[in-house]
Amino acid sequence: MSQTARLLLIIGLFWFCQYVYVPYTTPYLLAQKVTADFVGLVVGFYGAVPFFIRIFVGIFSDKIGKYKPMILVGCSAAALASVVRLVRPDGVGFLIANIISGFAASMWMCFILFHTKMLTKENLQRGMGYVMASCNAGILLGFFASATLYKSFGMPLMCLLSVIAGSTGFLIALTLKEKSEHRITSPKLSELLHVVTNKRLWFFAFIGMIQQGVLMGTAMSFSNEVADGLGAQPWQIGIMTMVMSGSYVASCYISSTRLAISIGPGILMTVTQLFMAFYCVLMVSVDSVYALIPIQLLLGSTGGLVFSWCSAEALSQIESFRRSTALGIFQSVFAIGMTMVPIIAGYLFHLSGTLHSAFFFQGAISVVSAVATAYYYINRRLQRLKAAQAPRK
Repeated sequence: MSQTARLLLIIGLFWFCQYVYVPYTTPYLLAQKVTADFVGLVVGFYGAVPFFIRIFVGIFSDKIGKYKPMILVGCSAAALASVVRLVRPDGVGFLIANIISGFAASMWMCFILFHTKMLTKENLQRGMGYVMASCNAGILLGFFASATLYKSFGMPLMCLLSVIAGSTGFLIALTLKEKSEHRITSPKLSELLHVVTNKRLWFFAFIGMIQQGVLMGTAMSFSNEVADGLGAQPWQIGIMTMVMSGSYVASCYISSTRLAISIGPGILMTVTQLFMAFYCVLMVSVDSVYALIPIQLLLGSTGGLVFSWCSAEALSQIESFRRSTALGIFQSVFAIGMTMVPIIAGYLFHLSGTLHSAFFFQGAISVVSAVATAYYYINRRLQRLKAAQAPRK
């Protein structure tokens, strides 16, 4: 097996480990009389930890010029988190475990950069598409496992499978070979932090923040509660999440095709963010579990056609020796969304007693993100046309 294939397998195992228990976490905790706002905290803290430490992981990675050590830490921490869930399967235990899982997720940039550090700017989007496809294939398999096994075996088996996947990923990661980048001196901190002046990086971090926040506040948490409220069986919730994740994987692959690249991110990102807003409205508007299933395609389309494009666009103007620092900033910013959106959604749910307010809030911020994206690309196109028409001196 080639090193690239091993890395993509590790990525799949890592995200299987991180998400196999996710589809039933919210119904499981609510069934234990854990309050909705505390469930929002449990989900939100998964994003809070990366927000605080990803930038430091990025700086450290650029300093040493290696990513394998952080891949090993990520796999082992993800497995440890589910050990905690097995030992203490209550609200507090899941909160502690999600903090550890958030720490593991902080290493995600190193998985990406291990694969993409040798790619040219022209191949960056295609490479990012493969990584995101592998990531979401792992999530999809996790959802499939939970859909088929949860009803018979419950949360303990989900956590055990998570431990096995994380441990397997760690063992395979030990076989990766990594060459240190040839450097006369290690880059200075000021050189690495120069990326904070890149406006393009901050803009796409903002768009990624909203997309990931809505994903966490819907499909990864309260969308399952909507289905549960309509009387959905565990297998039906599993199908919902698999349809969403499967379309997420497909959109990641589509984003790396020549057709998608020729159309460009401006149109595709704007349209799919409007799909995301439409998804939020439809989720609390239909009254049939079966109607919820095809709706998941709307959210799944944002995986490759919003998030992988954001990642590639954010890094496209960044020199290779400080890409880890830039990606650390990018991922720290979108972690704000992963933290705050579920917390706000949970608070609105708790305050109003209905999920409508939580989903309408997320739909509104999706529209804001779509408008901002459209304005950015229209303005950039106008600037290019103006520059092309300017008389040469």
